[in-house]
This record gives sequence, structure tokens and C-alpha cells, in this order.
Amino acid sequence: MKKLKKILSSDWSIAVVLFIVAAMIRAIPEIKAGIWPIGYDTFNTYAAELASYQGPLINWLRTANILYFLFLPLKILGLSPNLIMKIFGPILYGGLIVSFFVFARSFLKFNRLKAFILAILTLFQLATLRISWDLYRNELSLIFLFLSLIYLPKIAKIKYLILLIIFAILVALSNQLVTVILLVILLVQAIYHSLKHQWETTVSLLITLVIVGMIFTIVISSSGQILYDPNVIFTSEKNYFWRYFYRYNFDMPNWLLRQIIGTLFWLLYAWLLPLVIIGFWTLRKNLVLTSITLWLLFGTFSSLIFFGNGLMVWERWLFMLVFPFAIYTVAGAEKVGQFLGGLKGWASKFPRLALILVAVFWAGFIGFFIWRAVPFLTKDYRQAKPPMVNNELNTYFPRTMIHNSIGIWQIPDTLECIKWLDHRAPPGSVILVDSRYRGLILTQFDLDDRYIITNPWSETIQSSTLEKAKKMNYWPVYLIWNVSRAIPDFDRIYSAGDRGIYQALPSFKGD
Repeated sequence: MKKLKKILSSDWSIAVVLFIVAAMIRAIPEIKAGIWPIGYDTFNTYAAELASYQGPLINWLRTANILYFLFLPLKILGLSPNLIMKIFGPILYGGLIVSFFVFARSFLKFNRLKAFILAILTLFQLATLRISWDLYRNELSLIFLFLSLIYLPKIAKIKYLILLIIFAILVALSNQLVTVILLVILLVQAIYHSLKHQWETTVSLLITLVIVGMIFTIVISSSGQILYDPNVIFTSEKNYFWRYFYRYNFDMPNWLLRQIIGTLFWLLYAWLLPLVIIGFWTLRKNLVLTSITLWLLFGTFSSLIFFGNGLMVWERWLFMLVFPFAIYTVAGAEKVGQFLGGLKGWASKFPRLALILVAVFWAGFIGFFIWRAVPFLTKDYRQAKPPMVNNELNTYFPRTMIHNSIGIWQIPDTLECIKWLDHRAPPGSVILVDSRYRGLILTQFDLDDRYIITNPWSETIQSSTLEKAKKMNYWPVYLIWNVSRAIPDFDRIYSAGDRGIYQALPSFKGD
């Protein structure tokens, strides 16, 4: 107990402990996955872009990819993109948990123990771990968001306004979704302070809002910028409208979308909800926290509100709900504890007993979430069990963290196919690959004068992918696919396990 008190006597010591614990927890699936990155974006976007992009670095800023500037020094030192992804997983997770702790201490004014409990509770939530799985840009932007909000109440002083603007700019250069959250906060705060005739604060907020809004506009206008080698050609979905809105009803019926969103929401937050409701009422006057929560709820459920049309990537808004929900959970638990302790004043009569009961509650409560997190952190994908095994949910939420877009156990066969093609595909050839293989081929294949066309993640070859290959004046055309079915106008010329290489027949071009 004395050692715990000593550790909790300093914010810095707590921050160091939290960083180490978070980084160690996040390192578990990386270690168990071996040499390959876990996640989808980590493998197919970050590693692939880092390996292949040779354009101007200013495009990283224009597309809110400041994260790559953190990767760049390690790449210059000669580390492979795959290794860089594995290193940054634990580092970013540690940074995220520490920034959340600092936010709780400085903005929410939680005492050290309360903020520490909040950080530990958040650390073991499935939603937080899911964010850390591959949403590195999201993580980095959240770190900057939590740090920026520390200065929000102090912007009457110019130095704090400058610090808020600096961190707000970093948010905008890191991730679009988190930038939207910041814009909502700034707008709501500006309206609130203007209604109270606090014009100096209102002007400061509007200055920050305009700066972030201008950067966000540049990012939106540059979102089509390709950060891969120019020999990589994309065929993409056409269900987007107004840039950040999506027609989900083109992909699935509304009843299925409703079922998926509801099931995932319940899986992640069911055990928090009773305390969340109490905590929300307790902290309802915190306008920043309320703004964040309501916007994230809107982002999660907008596609159901508007009958299948809503904000893109609803699941990412849902994952980020973990932060306000964790805050409300801790606040709600404290409120319940105060109520129970006040019954006949027994807690003041038996303070040691009250302290023991509180410690037992938090040990058991957090222990339950650790128990839920352990299989998610350690199980092989093929050994996972329900409720994590759900084919509909697994499109948005993996069964375990020891998984990537290909599947760790399927990489050797896929790599054999890529190496075979790398040695035999002549200049001017075209290779069609599903998006799930993009990271592996761009980090292991020498493009030279050869071209890659990516097929949107699907169990079938999209007609748009085939049409693009037909219109290109390059030959031969190859396809990496599974061996379970024949592909019209293609002949299988090589196989490794359940992965095969198919070559287009002359009939493919229709000549």
C-alpha cells in the first residue's frame, strides 16, 4: 500500500507506469504475430505507402498523414515498413492512455487515483484495443485532441490560446474524424460563450475554429491524393456521397445494418451502460464531454436515423465512444458509492471497511474487463470463440488482435505466390490483387515497369477491376486469388497451398 501511495503521489510517475503497462499489453499480439504486422490499415495502408511512395512529402500534410513523419526517421535508418508498424503499435497505445490520463487530471479535475483507475479501465476495453489494432492515425489525433482540450478553459491567456491552436493544428493534420470532433467542440463552445456575452473567449474560439476549418478543407480537397507508387491503380467503391457520407443501404438491408451496429454496441459497452447513464447525468453540465458523446453517438447511429445513409465508417465513431463512456463509468461508480456509503452514514463510521469494499469493487470490475481482453490479445484467430466469432461483426471487429488483412497463417502461401510472380512477371505486366493482399505485395514485390490493380475487399472479382485491366494496354495480366473456384478467362498457372496465380487467356481482352 505504501509503494502504491508513493507511485500515485506524482503525475509523472503515474504517466510512466501507464505508458509501460499500455505498451506491454499492446506488444503481446505483436510478439505472438511474429514478423508480420497485425491490423488492416497498418499492413495495407501505412506499410504499403511507406514502402512504395516516392512523391513530395508535403502530400502527407495535405492528406492528414502527419503520422508518416514519425515513421520516416526509422525508415531512413533502414528499418522495414513492417517492423516500423510493429514498433509504433505499443508506442502509440502508451501515448494514448497517458494523454487520456492527463486529460482526466487537467481538464476533468479527477484526483490522481480516480484518473489512474479511469486509465486502467480504458486500457483494457475491447474498443480501445480495437482502435490500437490498426487505427494509428486515429490514435495519434486523439492524443493531440486530449492534449489540446487541456488548454480550452484557459484560452483567455494568449499563451494557452497558442498552445490550443498548435495542438488543434496537429489534430487536423493527423485524422479527419477526430478533426470533426474538435470542430464540433469548438463550435459548441463558441456558441455557448457568445450567448454568455464572453466575447474575448468567443473570438479566441472562432480563431481556432477558422484555422482548423481551413486545414480540414484542404485535407478534404486532397483526400483523393494517392500516396502509393504511381504504378498502383485502385478500383474503389462508389457508395460515397458528399465525401464523408456513405450509402450503407447499397451494401446491405437496413435490418442487417441495424443488427450489426446494435450487436457490436452491446458487445463493447453492455457492462458499462448502467454506470454510464448515471455518470452522464452526473457530468451533464460538462459541455465538452456532452458534445463529444452526442456527436459520437450520432456518428455511430446516423445510418439508422437516415435509413441506410449516414456518416462513413460508423464503427470508428462507435469505437471512440469508449473514452466518454469510460469517464461516465468512473463518475457513475463514484456516485453510486457515495449514495451507498451515505446510507445511515455507515461509511463514515467504518472508513476502513468502506475503503476495502471500494478496492474490491474496482479490482473485480476491472478484472472482468481484463478477463474479456485476454483472449482478444492472445488467441490465434482460428481458435477464437463466440461472441468474437461472428462473420458479420468480423468485417468491422476482428476475432482477435493476432490477425491482419490476410491472416497470419495464410501469409506464407500468399508470399510464395508473390515471390513467384516477382521472378517471372515481365515488364509491362499487370497483377490484379484483392485489397487484403496490398500490403504484402507492395512490401515484397519490385514494381519496376509492372502494374498493380487492387480489387475492393471482396470474395469475388469486381467487374470494375476486370474492366480497368482490359482497358490498359499492358500484357500479360495475372491474378492472385484462392484456388477454391475457377475464374472465367483465367487459367491457373501456379499454386501454393490455397493461394494461386491465374493468367488471363487471350479471350480476356475479347480479341
